[in-house]
Amino acid sequence: MTKKKKILFVNNTLWSLLNFRGHVITSLVADGYEVVIATPPAGSDEQEVKLPDGVRFIPVSLDRCGHNPLSDIAYALSLYRIYRRERPDYIFHYTIKPNIYGTLAAKRLGIPCTAVIAGLGYALVGKGLISKVARMLYRVAVRRADHLLVLNKMNYDYVLRHKFTTPAHLILLEGGEGIDLNQYPYGDTTPAPTTFLMVARVLKDKGYDEFVQAAKIVKQALPDVRFQLLGPVDTSNPAHVTPEELHRDIDAGHIEYLGTTNDVQSLVRRPGVVVVLPSYHEGMSRSLMEACAMGRPIITTDIPGCRETVDEGRSGFLVPVKDSRALADAMLRYIRLDDATKQSFCAAARERAERIFDVSIVIKAYKKILQKAGV
Repeated sequence: MTKKKKILFVNNTLWSLLNFRGHVITSLVADGYEVVIATPPAGSDEQEVKLPDGVRFIPVSLDRCGHNPLSDIAYALSLYRIYRRERPDYIFHYTIKPNIYGTLAAKRLGIPCTAVIAGLGYALVGKGLISKVARMLYRVAVRRADHLLVLNKMNYDYVLRHKFTTPAHLILLEGGEGIDLNQYPYGDTTPAPTTFLMVARVLKDKGYDEFVQAAKIVKQALPDVRFQLLGPVDTSNPAHVTPEELHRDIDAGHIEYLGTTNDVQSLVRRPGVVVVLPSYHEGMSRSLMEACAMGRPIITTDIPGCRETVDEGRSGFLVPVKDSRALADAMLRYIRLDDATKQSFCAAARERAERIFDVSIVIKAYKKILQKAGV
């Protein structure tokens, strides 16, 4: 009996790995691969996830946002021991620390691997010493990966400009990591009062301040318009919004905070919902791709990772980064559209999702990587 080829996936959280790459993983299992995943166990602040059938889980300790070198060394050694014991045929790494320490461990053991940069993130786009060190380590590590996979053109240009890899080893997924369109059916387009819904981690660089300021401006003219925020508070991230700030804005009536849920769809698909994401930087926004598929109009920033989800003036609007006035103006512009035009925005959003964001495109890219490696 032929031994199954073993594929290992390594990420900094269990939830994000299964949420963003679950279809790739289950497709590989269906093709007869043995699939193993190595992440920290799900924390109390993470949404619940179910391990797919046929997938084995290896817990590993990781301080995701910490800067303690001893903690990072311990993590690097843990990955090395796992790789030496498991001897996978191929490894896919995601996020900064797995990309750095996992890639170095894989190459030390002669195991082919791909590093995936979903977004540049705080550590890479910052200007301080930590960001400089992170960029240096990234260059050293991912140059040793067989492939570097990125999710938008800005990231593609960034890693070439900073010499993280060569064009021959760089792969661009133009539609991000894709979504299963069947899981995100077209939403109810019955005319209804507008609700602006921001779906994101509660972070400054997701545009939290701009969303709140835009709400204040819009409510001065239209007090009954609702502004809702859905997503986890991530106090481990340097760009986090403090609980005190969040409660202040809730108590003042600027926004409603919906917390977290395993059923995001039911909130996004409500009639009248417009999904808003004033982010400063994205790999390829999952929440916006899902909103597209469900036929929700979108207002977001004109940056790579967000602009791909909008047909300007047909399915939503793009605004400059860190411009709450422009964000408010776009919201008011949408509110003033007639019902027929709003419904046409919904149809255009779904059409765009079908054209660009089908997950089958992503699955083919992963399988091509494995085929090229002879796995």
